Amino acid sequence: MKLATSFTGSRGVRYPSPDVARGFMLLLISLANIPFWTGVARASAPNDAADTAWLWVRSLLIDARSYPLFSLLFGFGLATMVNRRIASGTQSYLQSLPGVDAGREPTSQEESWAREQATVDARRLVRRRGAWMILFGAAHAALFSGDIIGTYGLAAVVFAGWLTRKHRKRAMAVSAVVTAATISTMYTMGSHVAAQGLTAAAVMKQGAGESATTLLSYVSGSITSWAGNSVATVLFSMVVPAMFLGARLADTDLIAHPERHRRLLTIVGLGGLGIGVAGGIGYGLWATGGTLVAWTAPLHEVTGLAGACGWLALLALYAGGPREDGRLTGLRKLASNVGRRSMTAYLSQSFLFAAVFLALPALTGIELHLGEARAAGIAAAVWLVTVGLCAALERGGHAGPFETLLRTAVARSERKRPRPAPPSPAVGAVAVPAGASE
Repeated sequence: MKLATSFTGSRGVRYPSPDVARGFMLLLISLANIPFWTGVARASAPNDAADTAWLWVRSLLIDARSYPLFSLLFGFGLATMVNRRIASGTQSYLQSLPGVDAGREPTSQEESWAREQATVDARRLVRRRGAWMILFGAAHAALFSGDIIGTYGLAAVVFAGWLTRKHRKRAMAVSAVVTAATISTMYTMGSHVAAQGLTAAAVMKQGAGESATTLLSYVSGSITSWAGNSVATVLFSMVVPAMFLGARLADTDLIAHPERHRRLLTIVGLGGLGIGVAGGIGYGLWATGGTLVAWTAPLHEVTGLAGACGWLALLALYAGGPREDGRLTGLRKLASNVGRRSMTAYLSQSFLFAAVFLALPALTGIELHLGEARAAGIAAAVWLVTVGLCAALERGGHAGPFETLLRTAVARSERKRPRPAPPSPAVGAVAVPAGASE
């Protein structure tokens, strides 16, 4: 099977930064998701110096920073796909015009018509892909209610038109509204949690579905929770602003050619992570047993986008620009293998976590006794297993099975639409004699 070659140039030069960033991002996602699984398994959490140190690292650099990074890369990928679809579609429509294959130059009206048809096709593609992602997310939610695939699919369906038509002012306006709604909602939630005196561990256990006692109750509760959380995440988190920002980056060469912007990316990387760290201090105090202050939650959430930008900038610098031979080596290659199969790696993490935290205790009767640091070690080990899986797929020349499944579903569900007639050529256009193409 031929490998998917997304993020390649017109001459086949590969841009490694998005793939490498995705690969490392999935390590952060694994570390961010591990509290859910320790909550599901009701694993005890010893609180020693190593646990406290790790909670600080997670609060300042990972929680509410990894998923905005995911959103940045999702928006970047969508916009890249749209740009290519519009470019190739426009050429295809122009080539279908009478006389063009014989040398007639298309008129400006015909060029506008061709681009409009290609834009409509791109919008339909984004919405169709988003709809399938929602279905994939629903299936995944039966195992993991924190699924984010469906959330991104919902955002793609809702904002497909804005993404394809580059409605940047509208995107900025809705991002500002969503950010304001996020701050208000998170402040209200923080006030409630502070008034109740709840600890971070208690809140996480509630979110993990601690009350589920049977497989059926777990699945039904998980899907119900996922459905509500998906809508809430689109409306009251930094996912949508990050997605639009990532889409805007696709129209620049900051990520495609980071070697041209080392100084800027260094400033954004260190500055973004610095803002993320400063904004997470209050949350870190709460996570390590301190008292929650109401403004801590919105500050941690909003500065998470800055932290995500910092991560992306530094990862882009690490990946570097395209190589003449298109080859990567060492850790960059391994991360790129994972990044090009990000859906497969992401879903595989859930299967592996479920095996460790659900199947193993059920089959052996062994109760897990894990601290935060040991749980993080399991998360890192799970990511390493996915690295090995993706490396094996790379050696065999195979794309990720879930990426292949999604592409196949999107392609086979396409429905032809009536195509408006192209505008008539201008009076002065070059006529094509009958039989000229024979």
